[in-house]
This record gives sequence, structure tokens and C-alpha cells, in this order.
Amino acid sequence: MSQITIQCRLVSSASTRQYLWKLMAEQNTPLINELLEQLGHHPDLENWRQKAKIPADIVKQLCLTLKTDPRYSGQPSRFYASA
Repeated sequence: MSQITIQCRLVSSASTRQYLWKLMAEQNTPLINELLEQLGHHPDLENWRQKAKIPADIVKQLCLTLKTDPRYSGQPSRFYASA
């Protein structure tokens, strides 16, 4: 098996890196964890397991609901889309 290592160099200012870290660590990661928690308690979870697929519209709907929560609001659209 081959292994690929990817390196990147951050050339942005310290304040920009700090802002991005805050978005990822304090807002986006908890948003993803909350989405996973809600999906795990969804009444259709067993059907999804049998089909081996979660409908994208369900995830989108849950994410839209959480967007209004003050804990997760104010993120760039790309962060919500990646969640």
C-alpha cells in the first residue's frame, strides 16, 4: 500500500490563522458533532442503515436548523456546506 504525504504552508497573517482556527475548533467541529448526534437519534436511522445511505436533504435540513442556533451561527457558507 502506498502512502501520500501532503504538506502545505500557511502564509496568512497570525490574526487570520487565529480566526480560522477559532471558526474550526469552536464552531464548525461542534456543529458537525451536533449533526452526528441528531442523526444518531433520528427515527429513520435504522432504514438508512439498511440502505447504507443517509439522504442529503435530511442533513441539509438539520444543518439549516442549527444555523440559527447562536452556538453555530456566523460561520462562512463553506463551513456549513462542508458540515
